[in-house]
Amino acid sequence: MTRRSRALRLCLVGLLAALATTGGLAPAAADEGAVPRTYQGGVYSRSYPVPPTQGENQSKLWFHADAWWALLVEPTGRSLRVFELMPDHTWRATSAVVNNAVGDVGDALLDGDTVHVLTRRSDASLDYVRLTFDAAARDYHVTQTSLVISRKSPSPATIAKDSAGTLWVGYANATNVVVTHSEDGGQTWDRVVTLATVSSGTPEAGELVAFDDRIGMLWSDQAAHAFRFASHRTGDDPTVWTHEVAASGPTVADNHVSLAHIPGSAGDILVAAVKTSDAGRTGDNAAGAINMLVRKPGGGWATVPVSTVADGLNDPVVQVDLVTRRVHVFATHDVSIVDKTAPLDNIRFAPGIGEIFVNGTGHQLSDPTTAKAPADARSGLVVLASDSHSFTYRHAEVALTPPTPVADPADHTPPTPPSAVHAQAISPESVVVAWSPANDGTRWFPGETGVPVAGYIVARNGKQLATVTSTAMEDEPRTADQAAYSTSFEYTVTAVDASGNRSAPVTLSVELPGSQQPRVLVIGAFVLLGLAALIIVWHLLDRRAIARAERSPRTPEPVFEEPRSPTPVS
Repeated sequence: MTRRSRALRLCLVGLLAALATTGGLAPAAADEGAVPRTYQGGVYSRSYPVPPTQGENQSKLWFHADAWWALLVEPTGRSLRVFELMPDHTWRATSAVVNNAVGDVGDALLDGDTVHVLTRRSDASLDYVRLTFDAAARDYHVTQTSLVISRKSPSPATIAKDSAGTLWVGYANATNVVVTHSEDGGQTWDRVVTLATVSSGTPEAGELVAFDDRIGMLWSDQAAHAFRFASHRTGDDPTVWTHEVAASGPTVADNHVSLAHIPGSAGDILVAAVKTSDAGRTGDNAAGAINMLVRKPGGGWATVPVSTVADGLNDPVVQVDLVTRRVHVFATHDVSIVDKTAPLDNIRFAPGIGEIFVNGTGHQLSDPTTAKAPADARSGLVVLASDSHSFTYRHAEVALTPPTPVADPADHTPPTPPSAVHAQAISPESVVVAWSPANDGTRWFPGETGVPVAGYIVARNGKQLATVTSTAMEDEPRTADQAAYSTSFEYTVTAVDASGNRSAPVTLSVELPGSQQPRVLVIGAFVLLGLAALIIVWHLLDRRAIARAERSPRTPEPVFEEPRSPTPVS
């Protein structure tokens, strides 16, 4: 096969595979899930004055029980409720109302079947709310509510839990950086500890994080042109904190902080997406270079550039991805949310604005929010943003890698059969069989409908050919000896899950019109040519005989006379 014909065949196979997604033939390739898909969400109340996803230091999302959950403001009023992301990528309201007079949506921390939530009322008082998951009802219930701080501070607060089970709450405002803790699961809160006094005159931002055997707080100090960090070791007196300078220098600090930890055998690494205050170089007050502050295990900070002032990125949030071992920085750019990534083992970001993750399509998107926990293959990546023009939510989903199927001995439910199964001859010898994906379940899956199966068993004329993970396969049926003179073939496609359960088979037949007919035509042509040749030869021989006869001298025909009677003698 020449290179050109091979390329043409590959193009045909790809075309047939692509047609299945539009009801033609086979679905797209498996790596199509690497492209983020954006979905329009519900509306939130127009009485809510700010984008409800705002607060780079806060998280409104978590992944639990094979689904994403979010704190969303309802369409009417000021109620804050828990919503579940459904398999059709819409948000379903649960019965858990977190706040009936929400001021600041708040911060959510997943802790097993519990979610610890901080939320501010419209009077700026800070509340703690415990949510408990009900697996049978697939619902969250509010099981604990308590007042954390009654001071009238609107600053967004964050929550973390140390290795001893103590809950910590902290925030930074225009004057102080404060923390408090609870040793009884959020029922009561200890007195406030002031970590630092700031004097910038503008709001600051800070975030708590649990790492190793410590709890840490990173905050901006714009008056001192620095980002500062303090950590508390579990078991020490709550007032004992160790202070560090994460970064310092002219215009290095702005009140944008998003902090996460990367688990490691030698100790946790901390990464923070922060923004500088050198916006004057563009004239855009919202612009500023974005950096990543990296704390090595045991201490010591480094600054890694993420974007320049000219890139115009804003609202940076960080998300750790343990599947592909990359760190993501999501940020607002124009009307979309973009994604910049770097490998965890060598954190360096390429120049430019990154790739679009949440497509605004003309909407005014801002304030992306993600999960606190590192993303994995089951969760994928989900980013939620606000459209403050139309008062709607938008989110995007992407699968990190196809999840490794895990066999479940208790799983005896077969997957759905593959649909839209088609077969087409692309040459006298080759057939492409293609189909749309089957599902192994109905739970949510990133950017897809249903859970993908482990693979597909393809058989020809009752004989198994292969088990494939793609949704298209090329076969050359006439290479089989028993099929050398066949013109019709029967193909069967069966979906199989990780536990070995098989779907009902889907069977269809395909004809190879070009495989045998040319042979028949050729043989017939030879027979006709042979007959024609015989006729021609016979005719030529006959003509030659006639010609020879005409050229030979003619023998006179004998003259016969009647015998005369004898003359009588007289």
